[in-house]
This record gives sequence, structure tokens and C-alpha cells, in this order.
Amino acid sequence: MEKFPHARTAATSAEPAVGPTATITWVHGPPGVDDDGPTGRRIDLREGECVDFGRDPSSGGWKPGALPRVGAFEVEDDRLIISNFTTSTTFVIENLEGGSELVKARPRHMGVSVPFEMSRILIPAGMDVFELKAFGPEPPMLDVERATDDGNGPLPRLDTSSKYFAVLVALCEPRLRGNSMAAVPSVQEVVTRLQGTDGFSLASRSSINYHIDYLVEQKVPVTRWAKHGDDGRRHSKREALVAFALRFDLVSDEHLDLLPQLPRSA
Repeated sequence: MEKFPHARTAATSAEPAVGPTATITWVHGPPGVDDDGPTGRRIDLREGECVDFGRDPSSGGWKPGALPRVGAFEVEDDRLIISNFTTSTTFVIENLEGGSELVKARPRHMGVSVPFEMSRILIPAGMDVFELKAFGPEPPMLDVERATDDGNGPLPRLDTSSKYFAVLVALCEPRLRGNSMAAVPSVQEVVTRLQGTDGFSLASRSSINYHIDYLVEQKVPVTRWAKHGDDGRRHSKREALVAFALRFDLVSDEHLDLLPQLPRSA
């Protein structure tokens, strides 16, 4: 029996929420398109509900219930799952909270768990890559009194008021702002980005390199990563720092407030 015989849309926002809820935002355009505008649509799913989606021939974007179906979302057992009905297109599911983390829903794979609370699903179509945004059920939390105190854990604490931390945030900034494929900033780009920040008025390439070396040697255990790659290529210290810091949540988007405000584009 077919698991998704038809789309079932969740109740409207006027109805009370029952159980864990996932929210899907349908963006009729490539990544970066404003999903709050008239081309976007939000839909809620509650436990046991599912919705199919396909490509709308009139707009070219993804739309719930459109034919032919290419995939489906469902909330099941307190988790959001996605199925891929296509024969040759891989769906990429990125973590919107940073870290360059992703999982894939390969062609014809059914019931793939979406492991992130906030996700961006990227689907190639022709020469474009369209996106859906998904906000899944919040995972259960362990009571504080039952949690293990790791205050003396293996990773040294980072001082968020320090200069070295500002350098780390500047290195991570492009990926924290949602571009998982962004290049890691050069040392000169970090110098330029931090100008105007307290303590960096006289910043230079040598001073930024000093903070990078301090992070690698004293704070973040990436020395081996910086020396060896899986393919034998030597990764730079900057690449290793960014990968480690984002994977282990040493830096998050809340730390972007430590940097000067970006100029508004005209």
C-alpha cells in the first residue's frame, strides 16, 4: 500500500495545536528569496499528518499538492521525516543553525529523518537550486538536575569578550549567515572586517595571525586537522578552526553581534 496516497494539509492556525508541530515554508525561488513575500507559503503539520509536494508548472516553484509529486513531509514519532519520490534528484537537507551540517535524501529514499530543528531543503531544478525551509518538532529536554555537569569538560572555555574570539567569529561569519559553501575569509578580509571594533583599530595581518595561532595552539584542538586532510591535502588553520567551531557550537549566530554591522546594500 502506498505510504503517501495524497497530500493531507494541516489544520489552519486558528485551530489549537495538538502534539509536536512542524512548519514548512515553500519558497518559490532559489535560495535567498524572501519567503515572507507573496511567493511564500507556510503550512503546519501535526503528529501523524503529511503533505506531498511537487513543482508548480505556472510558477516553477515547489507547491504542496502539485503534480507530479516529487516528495513528502510527515511528522511521525515526534520527528519530521522527508521522502524523495524522484528517480534521479538528491535532496540536500542543511542545518539552518550553522555548522555546515547536512544530510541527504537520495532518489527513492523514503522516511528519511530530518535531524535538525531548523532546516533548509535544497532541490536542484534545471539551472536553479530551489529551497524549502522546515522547522521540525522540538526535541525533548533532559531535566537540569539529571544532566551531567561538564563544566570541566575536555574543551577549554572560550572567552567571548576576547580578541581571539572576535577573530574566530569573523572567520565563521559567512557560514553562520546561511551560506554553507562560503569560502573561509582570508586573513586580510578578517583585518578589514574587524576594523572599527574595539581593540582592532591597529589590526594587521600579523596580529590576526597571532590570534589564529593562539586559538589553534591553546584553545581549539585542530592541530591534526590543519596538518592532514582525508585526501592528503593540508587544510589551512583557518579552515580547520571554522569547521571545528561550527560543528561543536563554539560559535553561533548570536555571536555575530560582536562584529561591526554590515553595510546595507543599495
